[in-house]
Amino acid sequence: MRAALALAAVLCTVCATTAGADDTPTPAPAARRYRDLTKHTPASVKAARRRLDGKNKPVLYRTYPRAEMVALPRVRALAQPALRALAEPAGPSEALDLERLGTLLFLTGGVMRTLPSGRDIRATAAAGALYPNELYAVTADLPGLAAGVYHYDPKQQRLTRLRSGDWRDALATAADDADIRRAPLTVVLTGILWRSAWKYRERAYRHLHWDGGMMLANLLAAANASAVPAVMHAAFVDTAAERLLGIDGRREAALAMVRLGSPRSPVAPARGGDLPSIPYPPAALSPKPIDYPEALRYHAASSLPNVSAVRTVRRARVNARPAGDAGGAGAPVTLPPPALSEATLDAVVRRRSSTRRFAQRPISAAQLSAILATPAAPVGADFLQAQPSLVETYVIVHAVTGVPAGAYYFRTADRALLPLAVGDFRERARFLCLRQALAGDASAVLFYLADLHGIGRAFSERGYRLAELEAGLRAGRAYLTAYALGRGATGLTFFDDEVTRFFSPHAAGLEPLLVVAAGVPRTQ
Repeated sequence: MRAALALAAVLCTVCATTAGADDTPTPAPAARRYRDLTKHTPASVKAARRRLDGKNKPVLYRTYPRAEMVALPRVRALAQPALRALAEPAGPSEALDLERLGTLLFLTGGVMRTLPSGRDIRATAAAGALYPNELYAVTADLPGLAAGVYHYDPKQQRLTRLRSGDWRDALATAADDADIRRAPLTVVLTGILWRSAWKYRERAYRHLHWDGGMMLANLLAAANASAVPAVMHAAFVDTAAERLLGIDGRREAALAMVRLGSPRSPVAPARGGDLPSIPYPPAALSPKPIDYPEALRYHAASSLPNVSAVRTVRRARVNARPAGDAGGAGAPVTLPPPALSEATLDAVVRRRSSTRRFAQRPISAAQLSAILATPAAPVGADFLQAQPSLVETYVIVHAVTGVPAGAYYFRTADRALLPLAVGDFRERARFLCLRQALAGDASAVLFYLADLHGIGRAFSERGYRLAELEAGLRAGRAYLTAYALGRGATGLTFFDDEVTRFFSPHAAGLEPLLVVAAGVPRTQ
């Protein structure tokens, strides 16, 4: 197996550095190499089956045994309907305090309930229930909380103080964003590779961004429901942000940050000199953590070394593909206005879970319209300043009232489904999603694809990470929408090239990022 991987690595490197059909080098060669090495094929999935080492399973909660703990107040119920919170702020900006911070963190990554088996159900989905992401808060002085750098402990609903004092200037410098110096709070999302790689090995680096993107969807929605302005940053000097949090950038790495609140607090003081280390080591993840070199190599290649690189990412633009008509499979199907729901974000997050079985029953066209359109609402993110999205949506419809079964491209601008092929594709959907029954039993299956070649050309090595993160965010919104409407959803992985092949020629040149199945849970 090692020899085969080594040979594949050599071949991928050659492909990445030699001229293509247009005599130009492949953009983002490290990203391309990692992507190719971690593709699922029927043969690779069969060969990868193995028994998991339960004795070496990473712990699911990061703890700092010697650090000071700050209990968070009772979570505040948010009355804003979930579907509205996914699209727009609740009203005029509100001030942040410890209670509101605790509510935002709880709805992003908190423990909603514990099953009789002892398994915790958290605010968002995570592949294999491994929850590889962590949340940190860099704050000014807030009512009830002194300025500092904190880690969020979702198990105990508390903060762990890692640094005392106002460190917003260090984070603002890393993100090249002066508003962070004056905003009351910035939340930083990280990923622990080994926690997911224990099961998914090299492909786990993708999962860090998928699962993390879902958490970002919840955080942005919770901020809207709390009337707290929020701006997402995925371009920053990685090592600077990671040093501030006391993480190594390898086994745990920063993925994104969200600036929260109006930038009207007193300006953070400038801090000179070397950044002192954090004196509180976290508890060990497992007896023998295992590194996965391809994932680590790609992370290093995609890290931004300086502010100039950060600014380049923010200016980058991908040439838009013409949506066009699918051609040959019938007239476009214009979906009705999205279905509405008064279910509050608080209630939806608390009852959300990943559906384990679907009933092969139809949902309405208005419900499908919401599940497709709501995730496509604009995202206030630094890497989307020059384009509305890096992600395109394809869908296989199995059972939607008024929509013929078939494969479609979703054109966001006018909520139109462009038919690619009409017919029953339940068995094909199962195959595409690693032969999982969920993909065939759902009412509809959403496939998020992207032009990774064009993204690599525009954003260099960082681009693949941005696309995966956005796909996770869109998927998280799809989850919340489905549950707000009383339906169910689940995330699925896939055979990479087979998905592109199925939706081609329309999807030629695109690659799949993430899949979400939505429909009627078997229990209903």
